[in-house]
Amino acid sequence: MTCQERSLAVKKNIQRWIPAAVVLAVIITAAVAVPAVANAAPSLPEKTAQQLLELVADSRGTPFSGTIEQTSALGLPDVSALSPAGGGDSASSALELLSGSHTANVFVGGPTTQRVQLLEGFAERDAIRNGDSVWLYDSDAKEATHITASAPADLPSGPTLTPGEAAAKLLAAVDTSTAIEVVDTARVAGRAAYELRLTPDDADTLVGSVVLSVDAETGLPLAVSVTAEGETSPAFSVRFSEIDFDAPDASVFEFAPPSDVTVEEETLEAPDTAVPDAAASDHPRPTVVGDGWDAVVVLPAGAQPAGLSGPALDQLTTAVDGGRVLTTSLVSVMLADDGRVLVGAVTPQHLQDVAAQ
Repeated sequence: MTCQERSLAVKKNIQRWIPAAVVLAVIITAAVAVPAVANAAPSLPEKTAQQLLELVADSRGTPFSGTIEQTSALGLPDVSALSPAGGGDSASSALELLSGSHTANVFVGGPTTQRVQLLEGFAERDAIRNGDSVWLYDSDAKEATHITASAPADLPSGPTLTPGEAAAKLLAAVDTSTAIEVVDTARVAGRAAYELRLTPDDADTLVGSVVLSVDAETGLPLAVSVTAEGETSPAFSVRFSEIDFDAPDASVFEFAPPSDVTVEEETLEAPDTAVPDAAASDHPRPTVVGDGWDAVVVLPAGAQPAGLSGPALDQLTTAVDGGRVLTTSLVSVMLADDGRVLVGAVTPQHLQDVAAQ
């Protein structure tokens, strides 16, 4: 098996570990991401938008531990009734993740030591990275995957994004047409923060505005929200409810699976220097069409996560030329007739235009 095939095998296994299409949720979070719930707005020294952007950039690598709350209000209906008897299918679970509120404990010791613990009822899913090793653990399924990498940068992240990770992806979408301004101050998780607003000027995007709540002392983003065009309340948010800037103890990043857990070992090697053309590969990789706010992620036929079909999506999608579309206030998903899946914080028509190219 070549290095590239091993890498693809590991990625496939990771997709199995993250139930539903959490992959889809991560893609969406990368394209969208609650303004801070403020008590009394703190009085802070004036800073320009550029100074805040530099403060955010300098905060990368800051150690912390805390609890994050992810809230989605994309206009999706309750999909619990759409699950087949005896358990939900993958599509239903993915849609559930994109609605309501979800809580995760996050620990960051540095660039290569992180732990994300996603809590769902009495179950939990953990992603623990410690140097060149990652454990992916699902307590409900009693399964764990241990991944060792020769190229640590290729290791996967957790099942949800921190405000800092979401902010980095959103800032990457900023272009010259984006208005950036400091709009207020707030308190998030007991911390004084500046609020920085990004406003796209793009007819194809569903994003109306983004608000980053930036810790006044460290520059770490404490909350990120996205409001859809024409709306007044955030459609998707991630924020700290608690945060501690003391470095987590090293033991937090150590993991030993319980005795009743099935463990699968994987190795992720550095990719070959000469990577075959995606079109010529038996396993074509996702591509991104466009950039900035109207970027569209295209998962080719045969490469999309399992479960992007079934009763939930059949009932929630609308037939269009070339496939079916799931539309929310902030995100559109197109299931093309040729097997591709297109996702973006864009209008359904823009997805159809990209699919027809």
